[in-house]
Amino acid sequence: MSVHPLFLIVVFDGLRSDMVTADAMPNLYRFMTDGTSFPNARTVYPSSTRTAAAALATGSSPRRNGIVQNKYFDPNVFEDRMFQPNQASDIAAGLSAYGGELFTTPCLGDLAAEAGYRMATILSGSCGTSRLLNPRAPERGDISLGFGGWEDSCPPGIVAELLATHGPIPKSARPNIDAIRLQTDMILGTIYPRYQPDIMVAWFSDPDQTHHYHGVESPNMDRAIQHVDAEFGRMLSWWQESDLKDRLQIIAISDHGHLTTGKRIDVNAEAAKAGFRIGEHFENGSDYAGYTSYSGSLKVRDRDRRRMSEMVGWLSEQSWCGVISTPDGDGIEGCIPGTFDHALLQMDHPRTPEILFIMRNDDAVYGNGIVGSCFYNGAYPEGGGTHGGLHPKELQIVMAAQGSLFKAGTVSNHPAGITDLAPTILHLLELAQPETMDGRVLVEALARSNVEPAAVEAQFRSVERGGRVQHLKYRSVGATTYLDAGWVQ
Repeated sequence: MSVHPLFLIVVFDGLRSDMVTADAMPNLYRFMTDGTSFPNARTVYPSSTRTAAAALATGSSPRRNGIVQNKYFDPNVFEDRMFQPNQASDIAAGLSAYGGELFTTPCLGDLAAEAGYRMATILSGSCGTSRLLNPRAPERGDISLGFGGWEDSCPPGIVAELLATHGPIPKSARPNIDAIRLQTDMILGTIYPRYQPDIMVAWFSDPDQTHHYHGVESPNMDRAIQHVDAEFGRMLSWWQESDLKDRLQIIAISDHGHLTTGKRIDVNAEAAKAGFRIGEHFENGSDYAGYTSYSGSLKVRDRDRRRMSEMVGWLSEQSWCGVISTPDGDGIEGCIPGTFDHALLQMDHPRTPEILFIMRNDDAVYGNGIVGSCFYNGAYPEGGGTHGGLHPKELQIVMAAQGSLFKAGTVSNHPAGITDLAPTILHLLELAQPETMDGRVLVEALARSNVEPAAVEAQFRSVERGGRVQHLKYRSVGATTYLDAGWVQ
């Protein structure tokens, strides 16, 4: 190849791997069969969109990149509310608060720019998540587009051109058919023909939002899956006919899976009955600040060990509470007995709130064999979907690659994950991988490689408190760790 390769990463938000069938998603199914597929691919914990986006952008887990939840209380950024990395304004505030370094590890957009390459991101979801994938896009003039918060998209000239050429941004819907069609129109009609980014992330908002509100058994969910598959098929047809066919490498991936929402628990209200005050910040006298969704995170006032212990004790007694972790332990058990150490979950970052918890989940079956449900807290209806925890169906993701640099018709039996994309792209661009990237190069997938990955090492850990036992399964390939499942008995 006389010129450098180009990369298109297509993200199917919230797509479970068991939903990709020849009947439901023929284009993606064929893409996975004809290229290299990774049936053992995993996302990071928390299995949420913003943590996954940061993992994709940095090739690292939250312990390295510093984005530790979908939203969380970080008083270094805001003392009176939570930090929400799905908002472009919050990304800007985070950059300012941390001296221009929102991530605590180099990211793909920065490394590409240093080598003279350009990165583009376009999401039919939030502009904030688009910006999270490449936080310095505005100062470099990189393309960073999101339909939710379109006014924050950049650069202004290209934003205006796209609106003039393709029309206004449609209102978000579930399924988000008009928006995702427009997203594909912009990519194929303007962004590639006129700007040809070296690395492009095209992130479909479905089926995630449709799954959240309609669940796996609804006609809307069927339509969402069929539509993103059809739009992906448009991309593949364009690719096959394009003069970029030999240069452009395509990676298809989802950021997390989903569970069916069971019984809703108002965690803050239940905690208040027991004498605990949980708020979004500390300014109202709360002793705990944070996010109490299905996958919760609580910052403890003054990092006080007594407050930490009391909250963990209460959570441990709740029938709806699953895995709990705390910091500063021995690498397996956290500082509070019976909890996992944040480090075991790859969450030992200075920004991580002191208490992380997941509501209990199970293997109940819904629809056409869709396994997994959970207690939850939030706006979604019962029978909808949620994610963020350690159930295998949340952690397992879709992942496959095709192109001249990838093997054809190959299935990798090794664990792999969303943190491996950035190291692999850097390798194929002949750029060095920073030591802080804890993902690995997917050598088993590369057409010009006869190298096998390191041997897989399976691990199992458990901690106990008063007969309540937490379990964690994970696997390692060399220095890279992939979480497989966490649960409570």
